[in-house]
Amino acid sequence: MQSLLTNNVVKLLRKEGYSLVELVDTKPRCFDIIAKKKNHILLIKVLYNVDSLKIEAAEEMRKIARLFNATALVIGERFKFDFLERGVVYTRYNLPVINLATFYDYLQGELPYVYSAPGGYYVKLDAEKLKKIRETMGITIGDAARRLGVSKRTIKNYEEGADASVDVAMKIEDVFGDVIKKIDFSEFLSEEDDEIKSGENEDEIVGKLREIGVAIYTVKHTPFDAISKFEENEILMGLRQVREIEKRAQLIGKVSEIVNANAAYITEKVLKKKINSVVFVLKEELESLDSPEDFISLINEKRRGKYA
Repeated sequence: MQSLLTNNVVKLLRKEGYSLVELVDTKPRCFDIIAKKKNHILLIKVLYNVDSLKIEAAEEMRKIARLFNATALVIGERFKFDFLERGVVYTRYNLPVINLATFYDYLQGELPYVYSAPGGYYVKLDAEKLKKIRETMGITIGDAARRLGVSKRTIKNYEEGADASVDVAMKIEDVFGDVIKKIDFSEFLSEEDDEIKSGENEDEIVGKLREIGVAIYTVKHTPFDAISKFEENEILMGLRQVREIEKRAQLIGKVSEIVNANAAYITEKVLKKKINSVVFVLKEELESLDSPEDFISLINEKRRGKYA
């Protein structure tokens, strides 16, 4: 069921013209698919049973989505002993969770507006629009409360940004028209602190790059080990000295092409000049660098083949 669901997600993405990479060889992994169409990047975790999503994976997925300016989505079919419903957005560790049918609708441009929370299903109201329409119609808060069967305090809460149950929202629409807001998946990330944690684990390579002023964010459960940013330059980096570095580098290169970033693998021994778009940098080459500009220049020169 898991592989079938993943295959269906991939089919939908390709049908809609997305370029994508599946991380089938990365275990464990915090996301399964990264896809892009024009400037829209999707970071997707596919789990038939969403309960199996661990908090560490969710945190890494949110972090990477923010660094890539991507939309993070968890796609599944079961959650908390029940099937997910079409058109409803659920939440797991601050990530939006939807089923395959809702994902299909999303790709067609149909954004959901119902979300699940303790106590039932709710919708977000355009508070400012609701208040303006009520006042334009000459309806007092008391009249609105009587028409909707709620208290005046509840009406005030709606006009101050409170969400409404689906049943009440339908009544609100009958009286005031379209004041329901669609759910923007990017808002799940914007609710977090502005500062992205750079990562606690700092090895010698990361320490050296930070020492010369390179902003570098370490990540886990992905083919790449870090993402560095400097001005308009973004580099996906491999740092781990594993047995199959070249195979791992190929996957890093594929992901970098999706997100339009450079890619580099820092190694302790001489390897190929580059694999696809990934350049190899010897650890000892970092010793001569004094600034982020030096690091970017080294990467660019290797991409052009000036270094062996």
